[in-house]
Amino acid sequence: MGVKGISGMAVTGTLGDATAARDSSNLQKEAVKFSELVKEMQRNTAMGLAEKNGNTVSGVSSSQIAKNHRLNGDYTQGFYGAFTSEADKKAAPKGLAANVKGSNGKTPVIDKTSDLYAQSMELENYMVKMMLSSMRNTIQHTSLAGENNEYARKMYDDMMYDNMAEAMTKNSSFGIADQIYIELSGQRK
Repeated sequence: MGVKGISGMAVTGTLGDATAARDSSNLQKEAVKFSELVKEMQRNTAMGLAEKNGNTVSGVSSSQIAKNHRLNGDYTQGFYGAFTSEADKKAAPKGLAANVKGSNGKTPVIDKTSDLYAQSMELENYMVKMMLSSMRNTIQHTSLAGENNEYARKMYDDMMYDNMAEAMTKNSSFGIADQIYIELSGQRK
């Protein structure tokens, strides 16, 4: 029984070594494929930017790769592309900005499909997050789930409040983004 066990161990060890070598070889092949794919994507992006700008591009930055001003791994939806209809291109201000008049006495027009408005929404979203965070800090939490889940609870709460702030920004007419858009677009001079 002892000899069988030793030879069985040797066979198992040899098979294990062969499996590990095969897995290592497959992993290296996949790594090479992945790096080639990344290089091809960078070349395509650089060529597209060069054609768009009419010049040569020596490198590609992460801001040029990011689509719709979002970082890889963002779990929020963001505000780019949230408004797409024709009516959104000539919207009237809401909320705080509803009473604003331009230098000519007329109510300004807001293009909700523009990048400036999306950035204005991001800033309003940040302000709403700060408000919700201040409100959240007034809540006392019990330790019914135990102290082991404290980190997970905080992470979940952060994600929940981020999504809540985004929904509030999109759906309730605070008008902060409209006010910011009007000021930055120069319609209130």
